[in-house]
Amino acid sequence: MAAKFLQAVIATLVCLAAADIGHAQDDAGQDPARIVSLAPHLTELAFEAGIGDLLVGAVEWSDHPAAAREIPRIGDAFRFDLERILRMKASHALAWGGGTPSGALAKLRELGIDVEVIEIRTLAQIAGAIERLGQLGADPAAAAERAADFRRRLLAFDQGGPSGRPVVEIFYQVSEKPLFTLGGRHVINEVFGLCGAVNVFGRIRTEAASVDLEAVLARDPLAIVASDDGPGNPAAHWQAYPDLRAIACDNVLRVDPALLVRPTPRVLDGAAKLCEWLDRAVRPAENPACRTGRD
Repeated sequence: MAAKFLQAVIATLVCLAAADIGHAQDDAGQDPARIVSLAPHLTELAFEAGIGDLLVGAVEWSDHPAAAREIPRIGDAFRFDLERILRMKASHALAWGGGTPSGALAKLRELGIDVEVIEIRTLAQIAGAIERLGQLGADPAAAAERAADFRRRLLAFDQGGPSGRPVVEIFYQVSEKPLFTLGGRHVINEVFGLCGAVNVFGRIRTEAASVDLEAVLARDPLAIVASDDGPGNPAAHWQAYPDLRAIACDNVLRVDPALLVRPTPRVLDGAAKLCEWLDRAVRPAENPACRTGRD
């Protein structure tokens, strides 16, 4: 049954392509790419690379820059509408390495769509992703310059912080129910490092994971950073644990997750805000119980 459906979809793609003989071509005589983005951060990176105008479809939560909100939706980061992608006559798909389901990638390739898998595990790889995406457009040199600008910002960030800062142990809360955090394979660990901080779940060998409340309490972080992308206070439930250092010391920060979790150039904006908060509100604590560098 599945095989027959796939054959029918492929036949539809062939018909659509044949009906599109007269569409516009670029200056080099090549058909411009028609791209769908399968993750919000890839949509943002596409605009950074100067190929936002080639996006014909994107997943939910593709909200930056403002123009990304106008792109037709094709599903979310884990489920896609293949029929709609076909109707969009997509030639390329931008996939999230480590996030986009492998089965979905296989189906897209069977439909003749070129899949560009972009995997970002370090801040430096953000620049490489911009350069790679720029190759899909008409002005890769402009994308290379944007990548170079990010590298300059990152280098200045690495060299600009005060040395010898005491390490702050942070619990990053992605969501409350389920209690979800980021592990050792997520780029946020490097972001924390820019600020002289560490992820209390940085030893988990995955990008993200659900954790038990007891595990957080046992690690007793000095600070909690909570994604704030909805109504209400995402960290309010921690007030039920007044002995937790982060609560006793009032070290709770609510952040826009797009500035810390998405591996795009804006992550350095989020890092700057995090570092400023740690240096201003967390490290100067007078209460010995709230100081960093506990024995």
